[in-house]
Order: sequence, then structure tokens, then C-alpha cells
Amino acid sequence: MADDLHLSDEKTPRWEAVLQATRQSAWEYDACTGMIYHSPLWKALLGYAEEDIGNDLEEWIARIHPDDVDRVRTEMRQHLSGEFPFYDSVHRIRRKDGSYLWIQDRGQVMERDADGNPLRILGTRMEASKRQLFQEQLDQLAENVPGMLYQYQLNPDGSSHFPYASIGTYAIFGVSPEQLQANASLVFSRIHPDDLPGIKSIFQPTRQITAWKAEFRVTLPERGMRWLSGYAKPQRLESGAILWHGYIRDITSDKQRALKHQETERLLQHLMNEMPMGLSLVDASGHIYFRNRRFHKYFSFLDGKEPTLTNWWQMAYPDSAYRAQVISDWNYNIAEAARHGTEIQRKDYRMTMRDGTQRIMAIGGLAFGDHFMATFEDRTEQTAHSEQLLKMAYIDGLTGIANRRHFDETLQTEWRRCQRSGKSLSLLMIDIDYFKAYNDRYGHLHGDQCLQTVATALRARLDRAQDLVARFGGEEFICLLPECDLSGANRVAQALSLTVQELMIENHDSPVSRTLTISIGVATQMADDESTPEALLARADVNLYRAKQAGRNRVDDGTDVAADAKT
Repeated sequence: MADDLHLSDEKTPRWEAVLQATRQSAWEYDACTGMIYHSPLWKALLGYAEEDIGNDLEEWIARIHPDDVDRVRTEMRQHLSGEFPFYDSVHRIRRKDGSYLWIQDRGQVMERDADGNPLRILGTRMEASKRQLFQEQLDQLAENVPGMLYQYQLNPDGSSHFPYASIGTYAIFGVSPEQLQANASLVFSRIHPDDLPGIKSIFQPTRQITAWKAEFRVTLPERGMRWLSGYAKPQRLESGAILWHGYIRDITSDKQRALKHQETERLLQHLMNEMPMGLSLVDASGHIYFRNRRFHKYFSFLDGKEPTLTNWWQMAYPDSAYRAQVISDWNYNIAEAARHGTEIQRKDYRMTMRDGTQRIMAIGGLAFGDHFMATFEDRTEQTAHSEQLLKMAYIDGLTGIANRRHFDETLQTEWRRCQRSGKSLSLLMIDIDYFKAYNDRYGHLHGDQCLQTVATALRARLDRAQDLVARFGGEEFICLLPECDLSGANRVAQALSLTVQELMIENHDSPVSRTLTISIGVATQMADDESTPEALLARADVNLYRAKQAGRNRVDDGTDVAADAKT
């Protein structure tokens, strides 16, 4: 037996003595070899010598009564799968003389592999007639088991009792084992009225007997309501009675955590559904399996269609080129989220609604595994407001062209660009001739209108997109000409001067012309480390002063011969 059951030499005599005294046999099943090992005592009890029977599992199963084999296999399978914490079976086994012996067979998995498959099972067998002795041993075991072990017998006449109840009955039902054995109704009086019918329906003599599991509530005098989990396996006795072998444990803490988790889930679901931004959850196949209320409002075009990412892309971005760009963008951001964390970078996209209008949506979210949550925030009004603020910050309020701040920032940007390209940058400093006299004669209202007209004409005359005209202050304007040499700058200056004259705005108090004219200072500089944009601006201002000193209505680029504007 020591070799078969792999017990240490020190403990073997002690185990043999216990088993001999209780008329029990120990067995061990090795799943790796398929062998089952029994103590010699068990073979002798069945009338066999040690060498009469081998250790093959099927050899032992062949000795089980044919009517009991399927049930025994089922009961073992329920334990191996984890449905029941131990294997417990009462069945018949054939002796050497051909007769059958009723036995109580019990066991438990002692070792599993990394995948949870059983490797080693230990158990005991005893004659069913030895139940009283076994019950004493069971009581000792039950003292250390949390919960309640019990046997509940239902007789053919409908009467019932508990042949056995462990000491755990105190904690589970608030009664002693002796009270329960004397009065089975004490258990049912503790069960919550809403759960009682379901529990009673299980223990009916007319019901097909099968193993059961249930969670139910009880109300205890001093502890209030508790949640219990119970299961039992039935055994039909020769008398027609049904004996249920079961175990009940208190799961109140687990249930409270589960209910709290459910409440948290419900609250989160509510919050997600009512959030002031669109939310959607998408699985690996592109199925949109959650859409909150705001998402439905934003993208009603998806109602009635299969909620897939493909359908959504096509409806939200009807322009195929823009759609391809957005999808590429989104896939990149998803990949980045997977590499560096869970957050998907938030970005504004232009989306088409069901009615054909376009909205600006900030789309971001979280990636988790091969699923992601997308968030949608409508930024249309906010974007428009930001654009308006930007316009106010960079556009001259009177003339509608760029203001001094816009010019200053663009000058620095274009200077750096010309440094990289190795090309020239030109400036035209422009002043309306005798504008004070104009204001004095025609009034400030006409003066403002004059500034607006001149600004519009100057902007319209510039041919290149990168050229900029800005109001520099008062009646002064400035024109920025990137990558433009001096001769090109002079041609633009002459054209602007002529454009203003062609407006034919009366200025009768001007000594140089009966219509409005302008003076222009031109400056050009190669953008390099030897100079600065500020120096270029100062030279344009000096050349404007030269043009005014020379009689106005002219262009001056700082050379000795100034070019007179055509009159």
C-alpha cells in the first residue's frame, strides 16, 4: 500500500491502522497513467487476493453494477469539472463470488495541471452499512468546513427530516443540528418568502431527481437577511424515499459585492448614455455594439442600418478622398494608442449630417485590447467662435485686412522661410498722401470709408497667395512680398500706386493731384545671418520718408534716382 498510495514510510503504519480500524480502503487514481491503486484491505473485502485484480481503471469500472455505471461516471465527471467540490457515490460493486456489495465511494482531486485538468485523485471506500462510523468521521471533517453539510430525506408520504446536519447549521440557519434533525420545517421558516416556492419545488417526490444548485435568501433572528448558496445530489433509497446529500454556504459578502458591482454597472451605463458627448464601443470586427443617446442624435443617419464602422464611415464622410484620409488618420491614432497607452489622440474632423449640413466633431477615445471606445464632441460653434476670435486678433477692425500683429508674426515667419530658400524678402511701406487734409475737408466718416476702399483695392491687386497687405497704423499700409527681388518689388509698387489713382477718390486739398494718391517706400533684403527683419522694416520706412520728401505720389527704393508715379 505504501508504494501504491505514495505515502511516506513514516506515515504508512498510522494510515494502515486507521483504515483497518474503520474498515475502509484508500484508493488513488493517476490520470497520467490511467491506473487506479487500492489498498489490499479493499480487495480482501471483495473476496480477492492481492494478485487477483490489476490496477487498470476500466477493470474496476467493469465490476460496478450495470445499473449504476452511468450514474457513477456522471458523479465523477461533475467533481472533475469543478461542479461539486468532492466525489460522493453510493453504488453496488461485484464480489468475487458474483454477489454485489453496496458501498460508499468518496474522493477529491488533489492535484491539477496548469490548465486545470486533474492529475491525481485520492479517495476512500467503505461498506454502506458502516455509515454510522463514517458519520462520526464526517462530523470531525465538517467542523473545519465553512458552511453546512447535510442530508435531507423526503419520504414517499411527503414527510421529511434531516438525518444529518453538521455543526455549521448554527451559522447558516441559526439553529442547532439537533433542532434541525427533530424539526425540518425550521429551515423552511427561515427562507425568504419570495424564494421559498422555488426551493420547495425542488424537493418534491414527483419531481425527476437531478442535482441542483440555487442561491436564496434567509432571514435570521439576530443577523437579518443573508444570502446562501446551496447544492445537493439526490439518491433514491430502496424504500422509495429520496436522500439528498448537500452543502450550503453563506455568500452574503460575495452577493453584496456582486450587487454593488451591478449597481455600479447600471450607474455607469446611465452616465455613459446621458453624457453630453457621443459615445460608441466598437469590437474587433467593426461592429458598433454600444451607442449612447447623444451618438444617436449626432448620427441618426445610421438608424435602421447595420451599426458597423464601415457604414458609419461612408455616411459620415461621403467624399471618398476625405474619407480615405480620415480612416488613415484614425488607424494611425489607434496604433499609437496601442503602443504608448490607451488614449486615442483627439482631433477635429469635418462630418456630414443626415440633412447634408456639416459639423466639426472632435473625435478621440480609448483603446482596450482589440476594442475601442470613440468619443464625439460637437465643436462647430466653438470652432466658429475661435475663428471669430482669431479674426478679431489678426484682422483690422476698420478695413478688414490684416492688422499690425498679423503682419509682425508673418514677417518673422517669411524671413525664416526665405533664409532656408536663400531668396530675397521685400517690403512696401505705403502712406496715403495728405490724408489729414482729406479728413479735415470731407470728415472722419468719409475718411474711414476712404481707408476701407484703399485697403480693398490694395489687397485685390496682389497676385500671389503668399503676398500680404496689412494696415500698419493710421493711413499707413504695408505690403509683404516673400521671395521677391527689388525689380519685382518696384513693379508691384508701381501697380499699387496706379490702382489707387484709378479709384478716382476726390482729394481737392492735395497739392499733387485732384484725386487720392499714395507714396511708397520699397526695401529688399536677402534673408541671411548678417541682417534682420527689423532692419528691413526700418529701411522701407526710410525710403517712404524719402518719397514724401521728394514731393509724394511716388515710389522710392532708396537708390539715387527715384521713380515718379504716373499721374
